[in-house]
Amino acid sequence: MRRDYKWRLRVDWLFSWAERVTNIMAQSAFVIAVSVIGALGVHAQEMASPRPKVGVLALSNADSIDALFDSLREFGWREGETIDIVFPPASPNPAKLQDNMKLLLAAHVDVVVAQTKLAISIAKQSTSSIPIVMGALNGDPVKEGFAVSIEHPGKNITGSFYNVTSGGGERVGVLKALLPKMRRMGIVVNPVSSPSLAHAADIRAAAEARGLAVEMVPVKDGSEVDAAFSVAKEHQVDGVVAVTGAEMFAIRRELIAAQDKFRIPTVTGSIGYAEMGGIAKLGPDVPALWRKMAPAMDELLRGRKLASELPLVTLDRFELDLNIKVAADLGLVAPDALISEATRVFR
Repeated sequence: MRRDYKWRLRVDWLFSWAERVTNIMAQSAFVIAVSVIGALGVHAQEMASPRPKVGVLALSNADSIDALFDSLREFGWREGETIDIVFPPASPNPAKLQDNMKLLLAAHVDVVVAQTKLAISIAKQSTSSIPIVMGALNGDPVKEGFAVSIEHPGKNITGSFYNVTSGGGERVGVLKALLPKMRRMGIVVNPVSSPSLAHAADIRAAAEARGLAVEMVPVKDGSEVDAAFSVAKEHQVDGVVAVTGAEMFAIRRELIAAQDKFRIPTVTGSIGYAEMGGIAKLGPDVPALWRKMAPAMDELLRGRKLASELPLVTLDRFELDLNIKVAADLGLVAPDALISEATRVFR
């Protein structure tokens, strides 16, 4: 009996051990099954809800675009983690921009950020459903047909703008303060750009109102700057004011080189110009304007509002950057009154 008992104990133990192994295997299989199902569920969720995509249609690789995405990080939008950015190579060429817009549409972007009037126009012609965010439009968005009103854009476009025309006359004033004896002034303009020509007309009116003779300094790109300034020098142009926009931003270095080579003081509205060696920049703080677009972008990406419901944003004042070292190198003295008005002074 004892032996039978021992055998029975061994059998019971064997069955008990087998039952435990079976339970463990069953539990393991259950855990694995749950893990696989969970992984499939996460994958399905990712497939159903991919990261939002923001497409960028730009004429130049401006720092202001980085300022926007840096500000978006404060709202939790980080490239490669919570958001994807589709940014084809920037180009001022209309045909290239058309191709870039097709790439953005093929990528199924959720929002298009468009830099300058040309890019905004191309984006507007390409889609009436995808939200378009204007990046610091130079001009009046209502007159341009991009919005019904500032407070209620009413279309698939929102974003930022500033009044570039008022800054042109102020830049003439800055140049005149640096060159009180100036008689003949040049205007750097892109002769094949309608916005550039319109801005040049406003600058001309402001210069002529001060009794100045005016000459156009036409440049389509950076390769034409040196030759255009050479002609301006031959025509005894004393100083130059450039129109504002991405086209002029893209040729800042060429303008500075021509200013130094031909000793023609040149004032622009391009951010960073005076810091890089230009004599003066008067214009909006464009990166700050792009940063102001971040709250609207957040609303669009989260699907809480439509572009038509998001008011346009702008800046109320322009900033003066003055490089008094460059002024001295050109034989000029910046008046104290002008220095006191400057937001930043480079020495």
